[in-house]
Amino acid sequence: MIDPGLAAWHSVLIEMHGGMLTLATICILATVIDRIHLRMRRTNDRHGSFWSTDSVMGKLSRYTEPTAYVAGIGGVIGLITSAIVGIYVWPTELITTSPLGLNKVMFFIFATELWIIFVGLRSKYGQNLWKNSAMATVYTCLGVLGFLFTVIAGSLGAHMSDITQLSGKGSVIDPIFALFGIDPVTFGVTGSDFVIILIGVSLVLVVVPITVVLYLQRRKRLKGNAKT
Repeated sequence: MIDPGLAAWHSVLIEMHGGMLTLATICILATVIDRIHLRMRRTNDRHGSFWSTDSVMGKLSRYTEPTAYVAGIGGVIGLITSAIVGIYVWPTELITTSPLGLNKVMFFIFATELWIIFVGLRSKYGQNLWKNSAMATVYTCLGVLGFLFTVIAGSLGAHMSDITQLSGKGSVIDPIFALFGIDPVTFGVTGSDFVIILIGVSLVLVVVPITVVLYLQRRKRLKGNAKT
């Protein structure tokens, strides 16, 4: 039996981190567009004149980058808190034995890992990371991919609510599942296959961006030593 009070808090936390991470993703994309625009203005005024840096859009773009960072921090806190509450909300059998529950756990872990690296990268390098296009690309990909995993985990959570509450509302991305012939309730893996996929993909999601960042750091350091 699901505790209505805990379920309500769980819903609030889901809405909180969902809104925060959506805001972070929008701000990331807006920042990328602004950076591309500025680069185009430097190289060719004709291609970079659709808004000036003194316009409303130009001024707004100055705030999207720090907003993405702050929203990312709030989203990570919301993700972790909602997971802790969710342990007490969902039936143990549903989240530990069913393909639906295990898939939700898996995509939640993937999303959390990426958003933590996203926040950690911005915390370490600050806005200077945008001065390196490769670093900025890694940062942007972390946020966008983390958002996609968050959306998938949220969609699977909606189907879990349908099962426990018999609501039958489904998810807004069900048409995408249908397009690929996927039934989110039964699609997935369990047992040892789940553990292998979880560990394997998690290692890739963590190791690849960190390796790229360390490589970029080392290359920058070598260039600095060569100049001296």
